[in-house]
Amino acid sequence: MLLKIVLGLFLFVSGSDCFGQKIFKGTVSDLETGEAIPYASVFFTNTTFGVSADENGKFSLSIPDGNYEVIIRKLGYSGIVFSLLNEEFKPQGYKFLLSEVEEELDLVEVKRTRDPAWYKNLEDFKVFFLGTSINGLRCDFLNETVLRLDDQSEAGTLKVSATDILQINNPNLGYRIDYLLQEFRYEAKDGYVFYSGYPLFIPDSTLSRSAQRKVEKQREKAYRGSLQHFVRSVYEGSDEEEGFVIRMLYRTADPAHPGKYINQLNSNPISSQELIKKDSVGRVYLSFSDFLHVTYTKELESPEFKGSMGAGDVGNQVSTIYLQTDSLEIYSNGSYADPFGMLVEGYIAWERIGDLLPIDYQPKE
Repeated sequence: MLLKIVLGLFLFVSGSDCFGQKIFKGTVSDLETGEAIPYASVFFTNTTFGVSADENGKFSLSIPDGNYEVIIRKLGYSGIVFSLLNEEFKPQGYKFLLSEVEEELDLVEVKRTRDPAWYKNLEDFKVFFLGTSINGLRCDFLNETVLRLDDQSEAGTLKVSATDILQINNPNLGYRIDYLLQEFRYEAKDGYVFYSGYPLFIPDSTLSRSAQRKVEKQREKAYRGSLQHFVRSVYEGSDEEEGFVIRMLYRTADPAHPGKYINQLNSNPISSQELIKKDSVGRVYLSFSDFLHVTYTKELESPEFKGSMGAGDVGNQVSTIYLQTDSLEIYSNGSYADPFGMLVEGYIAWERIGDLLPIDYQPKE
């Protein structure tokens, strides 16, 4: 089955190659009473930058220069999501006011038994959300009872929501991921997977030196050939050096089979610079029509991927990328402005949350 996937990860974190550090600090309080809200979560999405407020609602966090998507979250309160430019940080700090929301008892109740359909839906969710790579299969949910799995309200579709931050343990890559799930849907008939949310990566600080070295090797393997790696190489114009071969792919409707299409691949590789536009202030945009056929030549397909696609020889990793907009601003750290602006198929689409790395990750040279 050909899976089409939208990775709506809200990756708006640019300028990571700057060296400045600034302090982001403030307090979290109740909107009605003005009293401090202790232990609220404050984090910058898709990074390792996060902290919990203290018992007085105060927090302080040092982060590199850049643009960030900030999350303020506490169970029982409506959360806050906003974009913030590092250089605009106010030295006196901020005061965030959260409004309390009523929680229905059945949303926080932990049921001792669940029907078989719930567990089947949970396994499907793990497959399409965490993935079936080595890393994805090793992941597990630490608080799966916060999940609401719905396969009834819309025929042929599994929809998943969460009443609180979903905690994911990824032992292979040495992270616990606190994931604020916005939406997940899997449409079985069309093979369409869509998910969006705000992840915070918490490195495992208990690893031994040898275990840390192993984790670092596995992180680099997950990074090589990933969408983050591809976007970084396109931004830098180093796609050929990094092992990416880009060709244009054209699709036309198949008159003999309604709803299907015919692929026509241009055999001549193109440079990523043919896909790039820059504005007067140096912002970089990815802009192309039709589809990109992207081959990563420095790493073969995983045996797990080949097994999921049926019999055949293991080859290079091949993906298809197309834009949902005329142009998409991209950043040097591999992120892009519109989380829903890019849709991927093939190998990159097969790699899911289990292979995801924080946007501040940097491989060793």
